[in-house]
Amino acid sequence: MPGAALLSPCPYPLRLLDEHEDLSLLRSQLKVHYRSLGPRSRRLRFLGEPSTEALDRLADRADPELVLELVEEGAVRAVLEAYATSPGHVEVAISVEDGYQGRGLGRALFEEGLVLLASRGFRTADLVCLRENTALLHLVSRAGARLRMEGGEVHISIELGQVLDHVRGAEPGPAAQ
Repeated sequence: MPGAALLSPCPYPLRLLDEHEDLSLLRSQLKVHYRSLGPRSRRLRFLGEPSTEALDRLADRADPELVLELVEEGAVRAVLEAYATSPGHVEVAISVEDGYQGRGLGRALFEEGLVLLASRGFRTADLVCLRENTALLHLVSRAGARLRMEGGEVHISIELGQVLDHVRGAEPGPAAQ
């Protein structure tokens, strides 16, 4: 894969929520997280500026394949959501609270999320972001993503098999005796 190696050690506790979790609890946690996002973070995550009521409706209808939460100071500060769109394909979205941006939380979620999705048999991960979301564009370029510009949006596709192969190749071998 082009670019720097994926999977740096994550200094933050990650919590995986998947299809076995209580959906109403998961939706409630998403609602709290969405509400914690400032205007810029909302625009970057939702490609617009949804009202609190619109965010609540989105959370109430959410039915993700998995959610990966990053917890810091006892609260969820960043979330990766993955929604299966067709067999083998998943759409991914990442959001990080304003005060926690620039600390590597999004990168930790992204890297761990891609590995989890690949290990679950997904072949591709798609993302859509605004051109101004340079942090996300940097992350996906490290994962060898294909980018397609469409107006102010960037449509991203990542081959997860390549990500998993790269991570497996980067894992240390058995310790020498």
